[in-house]
Amino acid sequence: MKQIGIFICNYNKAEMVVKCVQAIKEQTYQDFDIYVVDNASTDQSVEMLRQTYEDTITILQNEQNMGGSGGFGRGIRTALEAGYPYFMLIDNDAFLDRKTVEELYKYMEKHGDVGICGAETLYLQDPAKVQDLGGKIDLSRFQWGGIISGMTELHGNVILECDYVASCSVMARTSAVRVFGGFPEDNFIYWDDIEWCTKCWRAGYKVVVNGNAKALHDMSGASVRNMFLRYYANRNRYKFFAKYLPEERLEEFFLYITDEFLSQSYGAAFKKMYGSVFTLWNALDDFMHGITGRAEDGKIIPYTEEDNELAKALKEWNRILIYMPKHEQSDYNTLNNLLRYIMRYNEDAEVTTVFGLEDCKEAEYDAVLELCEHVTKVKDSVLPRIYVDAWKNAIMDDKAYLYFKNYDIVLQNFRKMYWPLYSKRIKELRNEMF
Repeated sequence: MKQIGIFICNYNKAEMVVKCVQAIKEQTYQDFDIYVVDNASTDQSVEMLRQTYEDTITILQNEQNMGGSGGFGRGIRTALEAGYPYFMLIDNDAFLDRKTVEELYKYMEKHGDVGICGAETLYLQDPAKVQDLGGKIDLSRFQWGGIISGMTELHGNVILECDYVASCSVMARTSAVRVFGGFPEDNFIYWDDIEWCTKCWRAGYKVVVNGNAKALHDMSGASVRNMFLRYYANRNRYKFFAKYLPEERLEEFFLYITDEFLSQSYGAAFKKMYGSVFTLWNALDDFMHGITGRAEDGKIIPYTEEDNELAKALKEWNRILIYMPKHEQSDYNTLNNLLRYIMRYNEDAEVTTVFGLEDCKEAEYDAVLELCEHVTKVKDSVLPRIYVDAWKNAIMDDKAYLYFKNYDIVLQNFRKMYWPLYSKRIKELRNEMF
């Protein structure tokens, strides 16, 4: 019996999965078996793997696409049945450094209290930058977040306990997984690794990221335009917090996600970004109705380009004054987004930012923009001054002001509609767990 079973989940990435396997075969530590779980690929993935590696790897073919959750779920079940002391999960677009398996294995052997240990992942397109070095669960925004990302590569000797590690390159202790279980396969994709690591911690085992082990990971598909990602990430995020939040915070969570969803959709609809509106709504509605697994046809709508009056106006404005009434971190985040947006449409514009308007001659500027948390929170018009938020929503005329002014009424009715469904869904999820 080998010490490690390595499981790669693949769907329609023939060339990448072949390179992924090759990187594993070049490891300094070799006491492992390689499996590829193929999710009914329609390209030449299986044929290329068999032609290149023949019987040196095992291919597990699913009859239909089960997503990353189902693919890794089958891998985990196979590892448990085979009895490997450890197993690894690797994305088909992740490429291990030559010592990654060795470093993870050595660490797990020395630390019996660790259930899951991940590698430091670097951007495939920019290997000098850290993509992920452990993650945390942000209970203030009911969201996930990287602990360290975007910075220059850390050269080893960084061991971090963390809430979760990404499953693109991770090793797990089989005896621990027998205690806390495998992936939530009904996710299809996204938030499965976060829930898996949460179960690991709750069972009394640690989750660690090991900076001595490294992998390059392709994230070229991650974008706000990726409606596939936005549907599954939101639907499964709602399910995660509904399952694991303390009972006393469940109403707060409902209020947060309904306001978050509706404010985003309200602004997107005003800019005619209907792909975003309907995809996000379907994600929330499917969560409320207990719909899991692969999304039904028509639930994920292609991205729609915005039709934004602000973008049109920016092309004509030469002098712009930006007023930051709070000058807090949130204002600076909004300012950062807005400046990028301005430069996108008019790189020659002269932009001035101020904390107060007392000494400003507003008439000397083509436009005065006032930063706000979100235009749906605006109660009074300041026209001709223009309210702008981080999502580039803008109140530029009376029509926009009246549209966003009615938001609170719409939100109240929206919550009345969904509260009974939410309450029912919470009970279902909690009953399944306990």
